[in-house]
Amino acid sequence: MIMKDFMNNEWKSECIACEIGKGNIIPPGGIIKETENFFIQQDLETPLKGFLVIVSKKHLNSIAQLTLDEVTELTNLIYKSRLALNEISDINEVVIIQEERSNHFHVWLFPRHNWMNESFENSLTDIRKIMQYVNLNMKNEKNVKEVLSTADFLRNLMQS
Repeated sequence: MIMKDFMNNEWKSECIACEIGKGNIIPPGGIIKETENFFIQQDLETPLKGFLVIVSKKHLNSIAQLTLDEVTELTNLIYKSRLALNEISDINEVVIIQEERSNHFHVWLFPRHNWMNESFENSLTDIRKIMQYVNLNMKNEKNVKEVLSTADFLRNLMQS
């Protein structure tokens, strides 16, 4: 599979998440936080400030495949990530999503920014529309710098 990130880096891999977990691929913004079983990164494809992805280091696709200790670790990361996102001033809420359709387990923390209220409904169905809008209209130098700066800010915040 070939994938292009929002900085136009092209990656060829059977599983991008596994390659990132092994350290073979560095996502835009780098690894924000890493634990024994998970890592947190900025979403690879959508340059949306604070759009975090918590990814399992194991190649699996369901929360039901995690141990209870891993679920506890995951829940702790979701909680800490959500608290960190409170520090970004224009985020007014976060939608937490996990789908088992993916070939590698991950959880999205999708931030709802104030600017979204003008054009998009506050609904799950509009998340894809927002992502399409961001991918078409916000892959510019100014926004990408802001996304990467936010990833650095969150990394520093979550390391303490």
